[in-house]
Amino acid sequence: MAAVMLKNKRRTRARRSGERDSPWGSLLHPENDGEVMHDFNAEEEEPLGAEPLQRDGLHDVWANLNMWSISATLIFIMFTGGMAYAIVRMWLPQDLSDIAGYEDRGNPKDLTLALKNARGTEVVFSESEINRYLRDTCRMRQGGIFSLIAHEHGLAVRLHDGYAELIIDRVLSTHLHQTTAVNLSFVRERMNGTARLRADLRGGEPLLNSLPRGGKIGQVGLPQRYMEMLRPALHTLMQSYAEFVSLIQQHGYYPEFTRGRNGMEGRMRLIPLRNSDL
Repeated sequence: MAAVMLKNKRRTRARRSGERDSPWGSLLHPENDGEVMHDFNAEEEEPLGAEPLQRDGLHDVWANLNMWSISATLIFIMFTGGMAYAIVRMWLPQDLSDIAGYEDRGNPKDLTLALKNARGTEVVFSESEINRYLRDTCRMRQGGIFSLIAHEHGLAVRLHDGYAELIIDRVLSTHLHQTTAVNLSFVRERMNGTARLRADLRGGEPLLNSLPRGGKIGQVGLPQRYMEMLRPALHTLMQSYAEFVSLIQQHGYYPEFTRGRNGMEGRMRLIPLRNSDL
């Protein structure tokens, strides 16, 4: 009897202890004491622990795939946008309004006659004189694929320090032009003891701090090696002014270009080149 009473007291303490742990006591769990609940929770924790690890692995793979997809999409958009921007700028013409003598109606000066009368002495031509002379004497005809849409060409010269920018102005419609520019510079050198000039299709600030700038298509600057494709067209242009070019070669003139400043026009000086100058 005493043993039975002691056992009941232990059950009563356990029951009261459970009631203190939870405000509901054993009302909702009459059959479970502290030890049974502990074992039940331990059994539940084990299977629940494996699922988050598996889900985290799949989540990482999915996140990496999304990251690469987003990166590839952004690169494609940036590349496409950059190409579209470059193509649009290639078709936008340069502003030729700052070139002296190109759009005005001033009387041209006969540069060939002036060069003859100089008889090998130094000659200076202004930017406006060069462009008026080209306006009245240059007749260009478009060939290739542009011949289907381009007509009435113009040739302009913009003078810079150390080089001249030759600009071909294509007229595509009444209000639509397209320009291609070549930077022309000259270098004095000696070959086999004789002074000579070497013509380069370059000038201006280099592209990307390393590539020589050769000219522009529209408003986009291009490296020198791409402008070399226009060298045959320059030879054809020189043949159109064969007498003028022959006088330069005959007297050994060295062209020196200067950009206009402080309201003054740019100038081209033709300086006689001698062996002693090198």
